[in-house]
Amino acid sequence: MSKKLTGVACAWLLIGLMPPAGAAAQGHFEVGVHYGKWSLNMLKPAIERVAEEVGDEIKNKQVDKIREQYPNLVDLSFVNHVEFDSSGNNFGFEARWYPGGENGSFSLGLAGEKTSMSFGFPVVSTAITLRDTRTGANYAFEGAGSGAVELNPFALIMTLRWDIIPSGRVNPYISLGGGAAGVSALDNIKLNWSYRGTLTSPGVATATITDASQKTLGQLKIEENFDYPVSLLPFVQLNLGLKVKASKAFHFLIDVGVLNGFVLRGGIGIRL
Repeated sequence: MSKKLTGVACAWLLIGLMPPAGAAAQGHFEVGVHYGKWSLNMLKPAIERVAEEVGDEIKNKQVDKIREQYPNLVDLSFVNHVEFDSSGNNFGFEARWYPGGENGSFSLGLAGEKTSMSFGFPVVSTAITLRDTRTGANYAFEGAGSGAVELNPFALIMTLRWDIIPSGRVNPYISLGGGAAGVSALDNIKLNWSYRGTLTSPGVATATITDASQKTLGQLKIEENFDYPVSLLPFVQLNLGLKVKASKAFHFLIDVGVLNGFVLRGGIGIRL
């Protein structure tokens, strides 16, 4: 995240934590922290249905690697099996302002969110049939590979929240908002893939074919001479939650929703 964006974040949070005279007694401000799990696995069936391109790309890399050692081989057919998975976590700190005071429903918040995201294809199994154009001999390749994307952005997110029963001990709420992480979050995205397999043919010694790569998007940007279409990594947030008042000032919160994926998290809030 850029130093400029970090400075803006600190300034906003400091403003949020400095209520005007008399405001604190009326419950205009709330600060809190939260932690939870991040995932894309709710979309797993849909992603796996359209993951053929991933399998095709890894298959093409395998064929290219095989042809480095066996230039006369051409692929005749192949079968892929692709499985998707994702995991991650989210940690954040937040300052909120309630214009209506202690029993106000609407609030405006600013949060710093650190989210780790890992998603990709931990299982890509490939079976390829090849033929030697010189001898006519058939070859079979059986391989297993994987590919993944990893990122750990820190984002500033501004949210609007509506408490449904602001005076109740148990209070449902809904919040929506958006924000961004700096360009360094894009540069530090890790892209990695690997595979390993065996090439066999009757009367020919078995050969092991393997390859792997791990690079950041920043490295690829330099190597392949391209630039990003945007200079920030955008975030969209939509949450449904429940707040339980342990005391007038101390609250427990749990919510579920969207944060460039799906999040389930719990937290604590202190009303000032």
